[in-house]
Amino acid sequence: MSNAFTIVASIVITWGIGLAPPLVIRYAILKRPMNKWPAIGTCAAFWLFNVILFTAFGSQSKTHAALALVAVVSYWLLRKAEKVNDAENDIVGNA
Repeated sequence: MSNAFTIVASIVITWGIGLAPPLVIRYAILKRPMNKWPAIGTCAAFWLFNVILFTAFGSQSKTHAALALVAVVSYWLLRKAEKVNDAENDIVGNA
């Protein structure tokens, strides 16, 4: 039971700590997508910070593959454009 709890807690902590800053930057601060290279730089900086943080917390992982996945999802979040409903644009545009 404790192994399952440890695994679930690790996943929640890793993804929660990893995705919180990009979500805040994208949706609360900028409120728009970032350009490609600033998004890459931001993700690289957060990845490095997370590797250092989790290593300091005693993470035994040598590859930190989960943090690499978090960085990829972070990049996607920072670059994701808002989708506008085409039907709404047609109605508003024709009015």
